Amino acid sequence: MKEFEYFIPQLNGWLSLSLEELLSIHFSKEESPFSKIKIPKGLPLCPKDASPQKIPEKMLLPGNFIEIKMNRNLFLETNQKNGRIQLALNSNKNTHSINKDIWYRAKIISYDENSKLLFVEVNDNIEIIDNLDSIRPLKEIKYIKNDLLAFNIKSIQKNEFERIKNEIDKANNNSNEDSNSNKNIIFQMKYDSKNSCFTCIGNRDLFRNISLLKQYEARNKKNISEEPYTNSDFSNPNSNNNLIGIGIKSPSGRSENSENNSNKNIILEKEIKEEINNYKYNITFTYRDKFRKDIEKEAEELIQNCKYFIGKKYENNFDLTIYGNDEQDFIEEKNIFEKQYKQVMLESDVTIDKNEINDLVIKSKIKFFCVDKKCLYLIGEEKNINNFKVVWNLTKQYSKEIQKENKEKEIIQKELMSIKKKNKIKK
Repeated sequence: MKEFEYFIPQLNGWLSLSLEELLSIHFSKEESPFSKIKIPKGLPLCPKDASPQKIPEKMLLPGNFIEIKMNRNLFLETNQKNGRIQLALNSNKNTHSINKDIWYRAKIISYDENSKLLFVEVNDNIEIIDNLDSIRPLKEIKYIKNDLLAFNIKSIQKNEFERIKNEIDKANNNSNEDSNSNKNIIFQMKYDSKNSCFTCIGNRDLFRNISLLKQYEARNKKNISEEPYTNSDFSNPNSNNNLIGIGIKSPSGRSENSENNSNKNIILEKEIKEEINNYKYNITFTYRDKFRKDIEKEAEELIQNCKYFIGKKYENNFDLTIYGNDEQDFIEEKNIFEKQYKQVMLESDVTIDKNEINDLVIKSKIKFFCVDKKCLYLIGEEKNINNFKVVWNLTKQYSKEIQKENKEKEIIQKELMSIKKKNKIKK
C-alpha cells in the first residue's frame, strides 16, 4: 500500500501516513456506515517516493541542507479552520497518538569520513547521524491544487466495491489523459475484505460522476460533511472569517466598473480596520512590498487561531495586522512573526551583487531577501540575521583586502613597466 508524505511546519519535517492513517485524522470517530468529507486544497501533501534518493558523500559539506530520518511519538489533530494536520496542543478525544519516522530538514555542520559520522543542526538542536541511509536530499514542498474528497464506506460487499472501483478507475484514466503534467493528482483507494470496508481519496473532480457513490450519498445524507472547514475560505480573498487578505490596487482605468471596485475595496478595508479595533489584542508588522506574496503564504500557513489583515501598498511597504480575543493564541502567533519574521534593512557603500548574497542567505538560514541597488532587505530570525551580518561584514572586508592587494599589484606592475621602458629593458 502506497503512503503519503505530509509536511508539518511545526516539525519542519515530513510525516509519512498511510491512507487509513491520513483519513483517521480527518474523519470523526463516530461509527457511520457512510462518511464523506471535503479536504480543502492548499495542503502540503504528496505521494511518498518509492525509493528515496541517495546523497553522495562528496556532497556532505558544511552549510548544505539535507533531510534526516528520526523516529518520534506525536499527537496530531486537524485544524478545524483550514483542514490542515498539525501537532495537538492538548491531548483530547480528537487527537491521534502516532509513532512515526519523520524526515526533518537539517543543516550539515560537519562530516567525518573516517568514522562515517554526520553532525547536523535540526530545529536548533545538534544531532549525530551514524547511518547514511537515514538521509536524503531536500524535498520540495508543493501544495495540492485541487480540493480533495474522501469516502469511507462500512459493510460493503466485494462485488459492490468492484463496481465502484471500475467506475473510479475509468474516471481516473480519463482524468489522467485530460490533465497536463503539471497538475498534481492525488488518488488512492483500498478495500478491507476482512472488515468489508472501502476507503478512498482523490481530487474532487474525479468523483463527480461516480453513480454508485451518489447512491450511497443519497441513502446516507446525514453522514456527509462536504464543507467541514467553514472558518477559512481560501477561494474568497474578502472572506471575513479567519483569513483576510485584502490588497487594494489602483483602478487600471477611469471606467465606472473599476471605480466601483476601488470604492468597494476602500469600504471593505475601513470595515476591517473598525473590526480590528473591536478585538482585545492586535499588532501590526510592516514589510517591504516585494515580500508580499511570501508573507501572504506564510501567514496563511502559520496564523491558525487568530485573524489577520494584509493592507494595501504604501511607500513600497505593506502592513500585516494580527488580531484576536484569546490572549494565549494571540501571544503565540504574534511571537512567531515577532521572532521568526523580523525585517531589517542593511546599506552598502557599493552596489550589492544578488548572486553573492544568495549563498550567504542560505548559509545563514534567512527566510527571504531582496536587493535594491545599495540596500539589502532581510526577513528571518534575529539570531540568523545577526549571523548574516557577521559573515557579510567579513566578506566585504575580505573583498576590500583583495581589491587593495590587486590595486597595489597593479601599481607595482605599472612602475616596473615604466622602469623597464626608461632603461630599455626588454625582459
